[in-house]
Amino acid sequence: MTRKAVYVVACETLSALGFGSEALKISLRENYCAVEPIAQFCPEGLTQQHACEVKQEMLSGFQFKESMWHDTALHDRKFELWAALLERYQSTITETFSQFPKNRTGIVMGLGANAFPVQGIALQVKEPSASGLYKAIELINQVNTQKGNTIFNHADLYAHYLQELVGPVGYSKNILTACSSSTQAIAFAAARIMADEADFMFVGGTDSILNQFAYISFGKLGVLTEQQCRPFDVNRSGAIAGECAGFTVLVSEEGLKRLNKREKFQLLGFGNSLDAFKITAPDPTGHGVETAIRKSLEMADIQLENLDYINAHGTGTRSNDEVELRAIERVVGDAAEKIHVSSTKDRHGHCIAAAGILEFNVLLCSMEMGIVPANLNLEKPIPTPLLLPQHENHEKNIHIALTTNFAFGGVNCSLAVKNLSI
Repeated sequence: MTRKAVYVVACETLSALGFGSEALKISLRENYCAVEPIAQFCPEGLTQQHACEVKQEMLSGFQFKESMWHDTALHDRKFELWAALLERYQSTITETFSQFPKNRTGIVMGLGANAFPVQGIALQVKEPSASGLYKAIELINQVNTQKGNTIFNHADLYAHYLQELVGPVGYSKNILTACSSSTQAIAFAAARIMADEADFMFVGGTDSILNQFAYISFGKLGVLTEQQCRPFDVNRSGAIAGECAGFTVLVSEEGLKRLNKREKFQLLGFGNSLDAFKITAPDPTGHGVETAIRKSLEMADIQLENLDYINAHGTGTRSNDEVELRAIERVVGDAAEKIHVSSTKDRHGHCIAAAGILEFNVLLCSMEMGIVPANLNLEKPIPTPLLLPQHENHEKNIHIALTTNFAFGGVNCSLAVKNLSI
């Protein structure tokens, strides 16, 4: 069966770099770095007291219609971001869904693990015992319905909230594969269209580790830097935390016609792989990373000399960056000297499950503006024939590019995108 073409007609994000693609473009163009002292909780005593937070004024004026959703958002930052994003674009989203038969639509969500509200529970504990802890949890978790649970939210909560706005859809799936969750969600949605099982797929992603439980956990793993995040630097020492909610809309050729949209970006292919090496570290050989990238290029049928840019995972950790570069080098061979590679996590942080949706939007905005975002804090690059722009963005018409994300457990995903405007 002939594989159907997949087109990208929208992508919007709420992150520390701004609300919406236009704000994101300004931040990218101006090389804005969103690292600031943490405001959501007291970071006293932690080795890293900075992060890339969504400023609270971006959420001001947003009101939930039902108190249940308000209570859920109090204990789930990623739901609060998701709800604010949908509220901003509600009319456009609703109108777009209405253009398609229900059985030709779908939602795929890339999600992070649920946050355990340590501070909130601690404040509710009246007696220092197992019984006292249970009573505190029970009190906080009083909103326990089929729709929402304020502590242990079911994974379908986010898609359910969207469907309250747009009505039933033909297909719905949630993906939780840590840092590649929303990247895989994009790939999975694209596969539905390629197989002619849908004409319209709405892909969402949301996550935040800016809470005490997650922040301390990641700190214990040693993946958060105590200094600047320096992707691809010899002296890199770790990632900086971020948060984001975002969505993208993928359609078939029939979908383009229904929406009366012109071709702008095409998702040419994707590649997935699984290291099965270690739950908290990548395979140091980079075999899984290499496999995912090769698969995306093969599906996209891309000639290496036509590949312009790779928006890399580039966490700034000791275990990722050199492994990623070497894997890319093996894939592209002699074309390495013409291919730009950069990571933008130094400016917006690592958004974990939402990293993919944010960096997909970063890639689309970069292609539209004709720039390769710089590795802002890169001082001493890891030796490589690949082009690693430093400090200042590189002006370039990007025709074909990749974006890559890799996750705990070795779940790797790569997406290939073509700019149809040049």
